[in-house]
Amino acid sequence: MSPTPDSPTPVGEQLKARREKLDLTQGSLASLVGVTVTSISAAENSRSAISRSKRPLWERALQLKPGTISAAYNDGTPLEAAQTLTDLPYADMSDAKERAVWEMELPVADRIEIIDAVRARAAQQRRGHG
Repeated sequence: MSPTPDSPTPVGEQLKARREKLDLTQGSLASLVGVTVTSISAAENSRSAISRSKRPLWERALQLKPGTISAAYNDGTPLEAAQTLTDLPYADMSDAKERAVWEMELPVADRIEIIDAVRARAAQQRRGHG
């Protein structure tokens, strides 16, 4: 079913269109994001939503503005391409903790390491081990 002029394009269709515009295969996108091809297919076919922790990786790989995937899932906002690669922080800028870490005056590698630790801790807490 295709969207009507007044309804938003499903996020999965937008992700697929963006991947194809960048001339990426599902396999190459999976490698960039660190997920399986099955996960790429499921997201593109709207069978599953991209987890919050993976959205910044998808945004970076697809050269999208930070937070655009969350906005698309939340309210149907169309995905928006980043203007430059410097617009693409590793952090999910819609997450207060990640944004605070990203804005610290630390080397990028240190900020990424801290954000990875924050994400791992959050995942551990969601699994009930924390």
